[in-house]
Amino acid sequence: MSDKVYRIGTLEDVIKRDWTQVFDAAKALGFDGVELGVRGDTYIWTELWDANGRKALMERSRRTGVEIASICLHTFWKISFADTDVAHRTTAKDIVLHTLKAATELGARAILIPVTNPNQLPPEQAHAYWVEETKAVAYEAQRHEVRIGLELVGRSHAKTGQDILNLIEAVGSPKVGAYFDCGNSKSLGGDPVQDIHLLKDRIVQVHVKDPGGNLLGQGRVDLKGCIEALKGVDYRGYFVFETPSTDDPDAAARHNIGYLKNLLGE
Repeated sequence: MSDKVYRIGTLEDVIKRDWTQVFDAAKALGFDGVELGVRGDTYIWTELWDANGRKALMERSRRTGVEIASICLHTFWKISFADTDVAHRTTAKDIVLHTLKAATELGARAILIPVTNPNQLPPEQAHAYWVEETKAVAYEAQRHEVRIGLELVGRSHAKTGQDILNLIEAVGSPKVGAYFDCGNSKSLGGDPVQDIHLLKDRIVQVHVKDPGGNLLGQGRVDLKGCIEALKGVDYRGYFVFETPSTDDPDAAARHNIGYLKNLLGE
């Protein structure tokens, strides 16, 4: 991994490239890394689930010098720990366990799991399932030296940064923390700066977006305050764009990289 204090990455759909193209495009645009997004019921057909596919991903990463920063399990919008069906929860665990092994092989140090509740279970029940099943995968995370970042998202039983902190503390593993999204915190009625100070060193990685605008600096988030707060809690790591692609993804990415680097003082 790069020895830079702060690194900037992107999800592949932000710059509208698939996994075969995203590394070259990310290098050309000036990103340090990419976050691979695993979606829907088709996850088993992605390159992550195949030895030759993982080898191809590593070859693209090494050739371009663009790291695989992390892996995002969008699959949890459908296959979640918050499910009364034990078979479904087992599938969710299997996805996480496989991803942890793949992340180790690919050099990624984090996986993102959105804290979802697709079946709209009562909050107490959903929380209990999330604690139980996250504990079950936490040992594997420790064994593989990969951190699990739990992300606050909409349409969930978890509504606040405190809810995510309560979940992390109930799991009680040093390898389970928060994947902090300043845009999600704001959109859900929270104060991102306060949430950063609440979560502190439990922040595994950071998503950057600015709801209310297409480009960073055009929306409702106090991004300058978020960066100052993250520096204040000694966050060191990736800032991964989950920004709108716009009609011109490359131009948007260049603007956003420049804007963020200015806030970071680079």
